[in-house]
Order: sequence, then structure tokens, then C-alpha cells
Amino acid sequence: MALPAQPCECLPYSNKCCCGTQTGITVVQPECQTLPNGLVVNNPAYVLDLNASFWTYKFLTDCNSTTRGISGIGIPICLEINSANIIVEEKIDGCGIFQTVPFELIENDPNFGPAPAGFQFLKIVTDDRYDKGLCVEYRIRIIGDYPEAAQPISVKAANVVYKFACTDCFIVPGCVQRGKLLVSKVCRTVISNNQPSFEYQVHVDNVGKAPLNPVEFEDIITIPLQLSIGTITVSPSSLNVDTNIPGKVKIFGNIGTIEPGGRVAITYTIPCIGISSPGSYIINNTARAAAEGTDSGDLCGTNLNVVKFRAEKCCSVNGNVGTFKLTISSVGNSPDAVVDIFDRMQIPAGLTVNFSSFNGCEAYFADTLKPIPLNTDIIGPAGIDIICRDAIIPFNGSFEKTISYTLVSSSVNVTSVVNTITNITPKDIENLVYEGTENLPATANIKVELLQSCLTSCL
Repeated sequence: MALPAQPCECLPYSNKCCCGTQTGITVVQPECQTLPNGLVVNNPAYVLDLNASFWTYKFLTDCNSTTRGISGIGIPICLEINSANIIVEEKIDGCGIFQTVPFELIENDPNFGPAPAGFQFLKIVTDDRYDKGLCVEYRIRIIGDYPEAAQPISVKAANVVYKFACTDCFIVPGCVQRGKLLVSKVCRTVISNNQPSFEYQVHVDNVGKAPLNPVEFEDIITIPLQLSIGTITVSPSSLNVDTNIPGKVKIFGNIGTIEPGGRVAITYTIPCIGISSPGSYIINNTARAAAEGTDSGDLCGTNLNVVKFRAEKCCSVNGNVGTFKLTISSVGNSPDAVVDIFDRMQIPAGLTVNFSSFNGCEAYFADTLKPIPLNTDIIGPAGIDIICRDAIIPFNGSFEKTISYTLVSSSVNVTSVVNTITNITPKDIENLVYEGTENLPATANIKVELLQSCLTSCL
């Protein structure tokens, strides 16, 4: 198997394989490689925490007039490795960081010919990303651990295919000579019409050389007690579901025989039908598969954010200036949320007012998209829609905003300016559950006689 990842001394620089130059092209397998987290380790290397092995190769071309740029690369890898478990990254010398590039797996290539017995070509096409006079590094990440095997690497330049081979080189991912399980898993929270569900997809692969039978599967999902779950759907339906322990869902059973290179896909959906209180909830789980002589597991976590708010409205008066203050507060353990706040102010007949600012909010004549002009007399009756966008309601905190107007004139003895918070709309509604806003609509009134007086005072 590939050696476990260990720190590698990059200097003095050394190569594991360097088989000589052909028409200005050189292929090198360095002794050390850099992992995605920046650590420099042996090449190849198996990283236990990621359940992945890494294999790095370098391709160099000189600037000679007879040298042609590389158009394709063929690296032999074990025939049983599935493309879904591979990531190929490319780093062109002097061009920053590794970038993911496309590839294909092919047993018999029109240019490279048939792959060695038991192998397939991992084929990379350069697509004119570079020509010559440079060094290009490829880092191949494969889920699972594979033995080291020695195979030549093929390179196509113009219409010529070069094969680079020397004693015991290059070191490529070989095949496990027995049945071996590999479990990989993804999970996510899906929210539709404000109803959440937790969706899981598990792949159980046999990456070895022999059939595995029987294969037993088990997954235990931890559900916070504040969440109530409904009927769970599982595929294949032969798997068992156990919900007898509060806060835990166990999915288990025999998934039969898996042939070499075979895969069993398992999916399940857990609907959430009740939430006792707002908060941020984490749902963790670990899936495992086992057969004689081999077992594998993978874990993933997803989360559910549930928010609830409370609205309050009050007012104050200072001479001919009336001010309304809106407050939107987080309820319970609601996580941070971004919302749009919708507010309406009613200017009654007989009053004339103007506004010098809407304090960062938008304002329109009611039910239109016509903006309210600043420093301009607004003659009642008039409805004004005020929208405060992208307001942040912090965990265990609140958002406040004040809107002021100046009373220019009044031709009535007694009337009121009414201001109401009408609606709260979370911005990320596809990624959270919104349990509503208490105290909506929230209203405050400023009474206008010969002088203004606030009927819903800000204390």
C-alpha cells in the first residue's frame, strides 16, 4: 500500500523517478509532494484522516525548436478505481495554485494503445492550456489506499507518443489483491416550502480484486431532541430502520454481494415534521460497511438553522419632528439571520410632511415603485412603503432603525400618523426554517393636534 503521509525534506531536492528526456520532454516523479493543506509529504502518500491517497507527477518541456508541446498524458492506474473517487489537479509553473482539471479513464486509447493488463489510463488532455518551456505538476487524489505499482507513463506531443519507463518506475496506483470495501458518503439539508429534510447518499465500493459476500451495512444518525422526524424512506428498501432510541436513527442490514469494481448505492431521506424551538442544530452520522477481512466507514454532518423574531414599534416627538423606531429581535436561540423589513407609514388627509432621510432604507409611494423624494412636501393622504433591506438580526440580539419626518402643516384638529411593521422576510429562505415573527403587525401612532404627541412612546 502507499506509505502513510510523513513529513518529507524537500531540500536537497530529489526525485523518485526521472527516466531521461525525449525530444525535449521529461517526466519526473518527485520524492516529495505538497498536499492541499500545504504539508510537504512523501510521494505517493496515504492520508488516513481523508481516506485518500495522493500521487504527484511533473512534466517538463524545453524551448528547443524541435520540441513540441504536450497535448495528452496517459498514467496507468488500477482498472478497478472508479472515476467518481478521483480528483486531478494541475499546477502550471508560475501560475499560482493547483486547479482541478478534467480527465477520463480509458482502457484502450486511440493514441496510447491498450493499457497494461489490470490497468486503465488516467488520461489528461491539455486543451492548449500550455505549450512548452515550462514545468507542469499534476496531483492525483484517489479515495482509498492502493499498493504501489511500477508502470510507464505515456505522453503525446503533436503526432508522436513517447513512453517514459525506467527500472521500477513510474510509481502508480496498483490494485488491491483482495476484496476491499470503501465507503463514501455525502449529506445535506433540503428545505422546501419551509419544511426541512435530511438527505443522505452512501456509496459502498469494492475496490479490491475479489468478491465480498455478505456485506453488512450500518449507519447511525444523531438527531437533536428538539427535532421531530417523520416517515423515513430508504433505498434499497430491504434495509431496516430503527428509531426506538430518542435522538437516534439506525439504518442497517445486509446489502448482498459486491463484485470487484462494483458499487452499492444507498440513499435515505429523513423528514423533519416538528421543531420545538428556534436554534442552530447539527445532525451527525457515521456509515460503516463490513465483510470478511475488510471494513470501511465515512461520516458527514449537516445542519439546520431555525429562526424566529419579535417585532416592536414605538415613537417619539420633538417639536414638529416625529420619529418612529422599529426593533426586530431574535427569539430564543435563533442564529444570525439577514432579513428584509417591510414597513408602512400612513400620512392622513390634512397633513403635509417631508423627509430629509430614510436612514439607509428605501421608500416608495404605497403599492408603487415611485420613490419618495427627500426634502419635498408630501401632502396627505399618502401611504409610504419603507423597506429596510439586508438587516442583520444577530443571535441573542436585535436590529433597530429610526425613521423621522417633519410636520410642515396641518389643516385638521385631530388626526394621527400611523406606522406599522407589516412583514419580515429572511433572505436565505432556502437554507433556514422561518418560524415567523411575533407581534406582527407592530404599530405606533403619533397624534397630531395643534402639536404632535406620541401615543406609543419609546421609553
